[in-house]
Amino acid sequence: MKPRVPLEDRVEIEELMARYCWALDTGDFDGYAATFAEDGWLAHWPQGKCVGRDGLKRATDSLWYDRPNHYLGRQHRFSAVLMSPEGADGVRIKAFWSILQHDVVTHENRVFGMGTWDTLAAKEADGEWRFKSVDVDLWIEGNVPWVGEERAWGTPPGQAVA
Repeated sequence: MKPRVPLEDRVEIEELMARYCWALDTGDFDGYAATFAEDGWLAHWPQGKCVGRDGLKRATDSLWYDRPNHYLGRQHRFSAVLMSPEGADGVRIKAFWSILQHDVVTHENRVFGMGTWDTLAAKEADGEWRFKSVDVDLWIEGNVPWVGEERAWGTPPGQAVA
């Protein structure tokens, strides 16, 4: 049997993921940064790899403020969350994510984006779980994970439909 993440740890990590989403989606930088280890990092397109508090601040400033009204009304969602022990004190988290968007100008609702999440969390000396790394993969330009046969693609990835 594969090693499993103890239920109590899993619940605490799911709470960490919820705090991450709430802080990210409400513009709470301090709450967002608190979900990361001091040397934790975020890899996100187009901001790139953003390390530590300064890097996270650069990423959130870009996401939240570079385009007025662009980020307001977002809800990040996780599904099919897989957790597995990694190393002495870490847990690898893989999940699908989607963003629901309420447009604050037009009042329309839509799915903004989808992708996958590959993250490492660790329990720190204070007993709290925090993210060591958050790698966000956006499904853009046909970049969808698939391990099945290539024939599932009606049109090969990266090629325009005629």
